Amino acid sequence: MLAVFCCSNQKRQRNHRHENDRSVILSVVMKRLRHVVLRVCIGLAVLGALHPMFAQQTGTLVVDMKNFTFGEKVPAKAQKNIQMALGHGGLQWGMVDRTLLIPMVNESFVKVDGLYLTRFGEQKRLELVPGDYTITCIGYEFAGNSTDMDKVLSKDAFFNLNVLKFTILPGKTTTIEVSSNYMPQSAWFRLAKQTFYIPDITVRVLEDGVQMGDAMVISQRTKSSVVWDDYHGPLKF
Repeated sequence: MLAVFCCSNQKRQRNHRHENDRSVILSVVMKRLRHVVLRVCIGLAVLGALHPMFAQQTGTLVVDMKNFTFGEKVPAKAQKNIQMALGHGGLQWGMVDRTLLIPMVNESFVKVDGLYLTRFGEQKRLELVPGDYTITCIGYEFAGNSTDMDKVLSKDAFFNLNVLKFTILPGKTTTIEVSSNYMPQSAWFRLAKQTFYIPDITVRVLEDGVQMGDAMVISQRTKSSVVWDDYHGPLKF
């Protein structure tokens, strides 16, 4: 009986030590877990505090629409008529993802939500996500006279894609200067010569007032232009 009691007592002592060991291990694990949870909470709190700061790091785009001018071949009478017609006029433009689009065709043929009309001599400011952007122009030239708009667009309209690049920097201002110089374009229709005045659009990019690269005429047809019917991208219906 004494031997049995001693064995039983030794087992209880071993069990008690094991329980103590488990308690110590559990205590250590819980302490470490609390430290991990505390670090995660602090990290989330810091990120939450920084998020508004990150969200405010946009850049400013200014579209500066200069007053229109006339080419040397525009008669004085035509200049007066254009000035009367465009007294409160301007050019439309819009943002499509990271592309600034300037269309010279009616907006009903352009697949852009919310074109802006910036009047000549005025500016428009937008806050944009920092990054690289491009400028695309849908050009138009008077090459004929038809009442069928599909034929007109097919013959006269074209796309100058990504002709200029600009960068929006956090907390900085990028200015796109747009100048319109009206020039005469003529075509024969039913044995009569008709003349329309269509602007050459020149764009200049400035970053915080510093010109970036050369000014460029973006509205003229070139070898790189894509004719209306050959374009199958997101900018038209």
